[in-house]
Amino acid sequence: MPCMRWILGAFCLSALFVAPGCSSDEAQSCASARDCPSGTTCVSNRCTAYDGADGGPQGQDSGVGRDAQPPLTMTGLALEPPSVELIARDGDRPSADFRIVARYSDGSTRNLPGGNFSVTPYALGSIDTVGHFVADGRFGGQGEIEVEAEGHSATASIRIRLETVVFGEGVTADVLPRFAIPAIDDPIREATLLYPLDGTVMPQNVYPADVQWQTSTPGDLYRVSIEKPNATLIGYVAADAGFRNGWLADEFGWRRLAQSDPESAAAIRVDRLEAASGELIRGKPVQMRFARAALTGSVYYWDIGAGRIIRIDDGTNNRQAFMPSPPLGCVGCHSVSSSGRYMAGRFGGGENIASVFDLTKDLTSDPPPLEFPTSESMRWWFSSWSPDDTRLVVSLTEGAPSTAGLALVDPKTGTYVSPVEGALPTGLATHPAWAPDGSEIAYVGNLDVWGGANTTGDIRALEVLGPDRIGASRLLVAGDQIPGAVPAGRAASYPSYSPDSRWLAFAHGTSSRSETGESALYFLRRDGTGLVRLDNASGGPNGVTSFQPRFSPFEQDGYYWLSFLSRRDYGNPIAGTAGTGRQQIWVAAIKTNPQPGEDPSTVPYWLPGQSTASLNISAYWAPRPCREGGASCAVGAECCSQVCNADTSGAICTDPPSGGCAQFGEACTGDGDCCVGLPCGGGVCGGF
Repeated sequence: MPCMRWILGAFCLSALFVAPGCSSDEAQSCASARDCPSGTTCVSNRCTAYDGADGGPQGQDSGVGRDAQPPLTMTGLALEPPSVELIARDGDRPSADFRIVARYSDGSTRNLPGGNFSVTPYALGSIDTVGHFVADGRFGGQGEIEVEAEGHSATASIRIRLETVVFGEGVTADVLPRFAIPAIDDPIREATLLYPLDGTVMPQNVYPADVQWQTSTPGDLYRVSIEKPNATLIGYVAADAGFRNGWLADEFGWRRLAQSDPESAAAIRVDRLEAASGELIRGKPVQMRFARAALTGSVYYWDIGAGRIIRIDDGTNNRQAFMPSPPLGCVGCHSVSSSGRYMAGRFGGGENIASVFDLTKDLTSDPPPLEFPTSESMRWWFSSWSPDDTRLVVSLTEGAPSTAGLALVDPKTGTYVSPVEGALPTGLATHPAWAPDGSEIAYVGNLDVWGGANTTGDIRALEVLGPDRIGASRLLVAGDQIPGAVPAGRAASYPSYSPDSRWLAFAHGTSSRSETGESALYFLRRDGTGLVRLDNASGGPNGVTSFQPRFSPFEQDGYYWLSFLSRRDYGNPIAGTAGTGRQQIWVAAIKTNPQPGEDPSTVPYWLPGQSTASLNISAYWAPRPCREGGASCAVGAECCSQVCNADTSGAICTDPPSGGCAQFGEACTGDGDCCVGLPCGGGVCGGF
C-alpha cells in the first residue's frame, strides 16, 4: 500500500500528466461550477472531473479504511441567476434560463441537470424541468421561481414589466423624439384630466376607459400614460379636425394593466405637446385602482327617451336593444330576477299593464313572447323578485291611495297570491326590494305621492316568515329624521340589499324624481343602525345628483358593487356629457366591512357602453356564473380557476397547476386550498 501511494503521488507530480482530481497549475481555475466545462465541477477553485459515483469529485474514495474520505453530501441548492427582470413589449413573451447549482459538504458545487420548478404567481409565466422560463406576456409583477431537487430547494426572484405603446390615427413613431424634451408645469395650458375620476376603483374586466380631458388646439400632440410599477400603457394622439379631447384606451394594453400589480394604483396623466410653442406641458396625474373582481353577466337599464330596456354584456361597450318591439310600444319600471333569467316590466308609457319575459328566449319578434298574457288586472308600478324566482312583490295603484299597497304575484301564471299568514301593507307603498337571503322585503312608506316623484318617504322592512308568510313591518329610517342630511329633504327612496343581505343602500333628498330632484346615497345595517352618507359615491359631501342605488349580485375583493344614476358630468362636452345634466349610470365599489362611521364607498366609474345622448336609469345586473375551463375570457377574475390563458383559439379559462396550494387571488373552496396564512373568501384565496 505505501508503494501504491507513492506511485499515485508520482503521477500527480508528473509534468506530463495530471490525473483528474489532482491539483495542478494547468487545471482550469474557477469560482463556481458554472466556470467549469461539462463533466467537471469546482473544488478548491480548480475545475475537477466528476465521476458521479458518490456525489463527490473523482478520486475521493468513499470506501472504508485508513485513507478513506468521508462521503460527500449535498448541503443545499442555489438558482443562478438569483434574480431576473424581463420586459414584455407589446405582447411579446420574453424568456430566461435558470441553472440549479448544488452545494456539497466539502465546499464544492456543480450544476444539476434539472428539477421540479414552479412559478409564483403562476400567471407570470411557465417554466420547464430544465429551468427555461417563458413569460405569459399579459401579467406584470414580481414573483418567485422555486426549484426542488434531491430533497433540497432554492428560489430566485423574477420581475416582469409590461410595456404597450399605441399610436393614434395619423401619428407615427416619428413623434417620440419630440416628447423627449423636458416637460414644464403650467396649470393654465395643461391638459386637465376629467375622466377617469381621481380615486375610482374598477373591476378588472371593465371595458377600457375613454380617457377625457379639456384644453386643446389643432395641431397639438398628446401622450396619455397609464402606469403601474410593472405595467405601462402609453398612447400618442393628435388633435385633428374631429378631435374629441379624449382617447379610448387600447383594449389589449388595458387588460394587461388591469391584471398586473393588483395591489398598486395606476397613475393616469396626459402630457400636451403644444403646437404653437413646441413646449411639452406636464399633466397632473390622477390615481385609480383595479380590484381583483370581475362583474360578469349583463346590465339591463332603461333608456327613457326610447322607451326600451337596453342590455350591455360584461366586458364590452356594446348596447343591445334586445327587445326592439315591446308590448304597447314601450317597456319600463323593470326588474330582473336573482338568477338573471326573468325580467318583469310594465308597458305602454303609463298604462302600467305588466308581464314577465324569459331573457333566455329570443325577444326580437313583434310582439315578443310573454310568460303570461297581458291583462287589465295585472297592473303594477315597481317590482322585486324573490331569491328563488317564484314570487314577485309589486306596488299597486300608486296613483290611487285607497286601493294602493304591496302585493305578491306568481310570475309563472300572472296571478295575485294572497299571503297564507300576515298581510302586506296597504295605502301608498313603493320601491319594494326583496333581500337576497329571502328573509325581508324593504320598501318605502309614508309617501305623499307615487314613487316616481315622492317628496316624503321612510325606509321600512317586512319580515318574511316563509313561503307567502309575512311578518311585522318595522321602521328603519324616517325620511325627515336624518341629522345633517345634504340635501335637506324628507324623501327616502329605492332601498337595495347588499348581496349578503347585511346592509341596505338607499337614496335620500328632496324628491325621488331624478330629472329634477336633489338626492344623495346612504348606507346602513339591515337593523337600521350605522347610517352613513356615501360621500365618495355621491360626488363629495355636497353632491346632490345621485339616485336609485342598486347592488349588483357580486361581492369580490372585499367590495360590493353598487350601480346608481346621476346627473353629474361625465368627461368633457364632446366625448362625454359635461354641461348637459343627462342622467347616466355609474358604479361604485363599496367596502364589505367598513369601520364604524366610515364612508365605505369609493369614487365611481361610468358604466361603459351607454349612450351619452340618452337619459339612462334603473340598472339591474343579471349575474353570470364563473366560467369553467375552456370558456372564453378576458381576465382571470372571470374564470373559476382565476386563470385566463392564451390558446390557439383565443383566450380561455384554464385550470391552475395540479398540486400545491392556491396563491392570493386564486380559486378556492375552503381555507385548506390556500397557502398558509390566506383565508378563502368569496371563492378566492385572500378574499373577504
